[in-house]
Amino acid sequence: MPDGAFRKRPVDADKYSVGTVAVIGGSTIYPNAPVIAGLGARAAGAGLVSLVVPEESRMCAAAHLPEATFARFSVPFVPPRADVFVVGMGLGVSADSEQVVSSVLSGNCGRFVLDADALTIIAGWSAGPRGFAPAPGQEIIMTPHEGEAARLLGATRESVKSDRLSAAKVIATKYGATVVLKGPGTLVVSNDGSRIYVNGTGNPFMALGGMGDLLAGTMGARWAYLKSDAFTAACSAVWLHGAALDRLVAAERDASILNTAAEIGSLRIHMDR
Repeated sequence: MPDGAFRKRPVDADKYSVGTVAVIGGSTIYPNAPVIAGLGARAAGAGLVSLVVPEESRMCAAAHLPEATFARFSVPFVPPRADVFVVGMGLGVSADSEQVVSSVLSGNCGRFVLDADALTIIAGWSAGPRGFAPAPGQEIIMTPHEGEAARLLGATRESVKSDRLSAAKVIATKYGATVVLKGPGTLVVSNDGSRIYVNGTGNPFMALGGMGDLLAGTMGARWAYLKSDAFTAACSAVWLHGAALDRLVAAERDASILNTAAEIGSLRIHMDR
């Protein structure tokens, strides 16, 4: 684990100083994915969570994330201000969702965690005449599973699985992004390929829909709080997410999304003391 991955929360902290996160995602088919990411962001210590989501997502958010603020979800739109943007969960792949991702990334400086459908959209851009490269002043974390990694590389899932480290390094250098290749022994590779972290926390009970969304939100909050480099933030989030599930399993508790979020919050408070 890199130095500075967990540090004491200042006594004079306020909701802005500990980090703000904007979650952008959701669709009619997957309305709750961005809300799960918002739960991860709150549990991992974000001082303020903003949701840029369709109307279908708001009922779930009202029940589980009542303190979140909302921004207008329209095409095109101006992203709200935030320390970190978490983009892609449940967004779908369509002309409208492509425009959403384009609106978020086009010329905007800042920190971006790109997950799920945002990765599929960017893989399509990379393979076409448009191409893809981070804009000046952007820092990006990509969080693919093996299937998404294959799309980003224009390769097969089997080839990614056969050499996960090489795949993660190629994605990092190709897209100029810190890469979190999810799976057993999740890998974190810095955007220049020089730093590598192999996570030792986590267990098979993480094979549950929504766990990736929860991790993306957790990562956004850790990055917003630490205000450090993307690699350190990603390592801390991956460790925290897996350690929370390890605690639940050790206590023989249900490894549900809500229980995992609560455990992330409890463990994060302990680690940041």
